[in-house]
Amino acid sequence: MRARFESPRTADARLLQGADALKEGGEYVILELFAPHGKSALFRVEHTEGEGPALFDSRLFTVISPILPPTWRYVQFDTGSFALRPEPWSQPGFWESYFDHEPQAREVFEAEKRKILASS
Repeated sequence: MRARFESPRTADARLLQGADALKEGGEYVILELFAPHGKSALFRVEHTEGEGPALFDSRLFTVISPILPPTWRYVQFDTGSFALRPEPWSQPGFWESYFDHEPQAREVFEAEKRKILASS
């Protein structure tokens, strides 16, 4: 799944959060789709080399390839939220370990990312 960032014409700070890290017209591979209960869906994308992926409001993007990666799995949360992402990223504490720079979590992320990139 791929999307293009297009600067929105809005002053909504929640929508624009982090958007300054994205490149106008830039194409991004969606690594995860997270839909918080009662809120706008979020896309996890890599925006800056070496900084790790971040979640951005999906309304900042236009999907240009709707093909879902075959490694994505549906994950339901008690809150009513859900995500589409690789199974290993759903393990408790995965993202905390990843952002704490734990080597095993980084290896798991890179392996799953390669699979997503190969299918997009």
